[in-house]
Amino acid sequence: MSIISTDPSPVEVRQHLKSVIHRLKVRGVWHYLEPATRGWLELASRLEGIKFRSQMVLSVLVKILKRVKPLLDFPGLVARIGVQYAWSVSKVAASWGNSDAERWKNDKAFQFYCGLVTLQLSRIIPGMVSSELEGLRELLSFRGLSKVLAILRRIA
Repeated sequence: MSIISTDPSPVEVRQHLKSVIHRLKVRGVWHYLEPATRGWLELASRLEGIKFRSQMVLSVLVKILKRVKPLLDFPGLVARIGVQYAWSVSKVAASWGNSDAERWKNDKAFQFYCGLVTLQLSRIIPGMVSSELEGLRELLSFRGLSKVLAILRRIA
């Protein structure tokens, strides 16, 4: 009788990391990650002799994978952000007397639209950031965006 292990082998871990790196590159966000994050992922995916037994190494990799997960499901991230803003917009429009506004908050297309608008506005208005966007902003080091925000801060 053999005991089946649920722990992934080092080869499976490396394959998963390579898959994550590939998907990040395909989505065009790989170069926006912090250099340390890219370095950890590259190193762990390339070293053939690593066994992934160290709890510290595994915890760092898990934290990194949790941070990049929203980038792998961009439509899901936009929809999650959009839900809260769709509800807010619907509530305001209903208070102004729009009888159709109550249906907007459950409309998936409207939620997605609100998420896209929120993402764009967050680039222009730095204070308008939901918790998901704040995490995304921490993860991504938008080189050009930081320069634009610095200029806007000087103007304001």
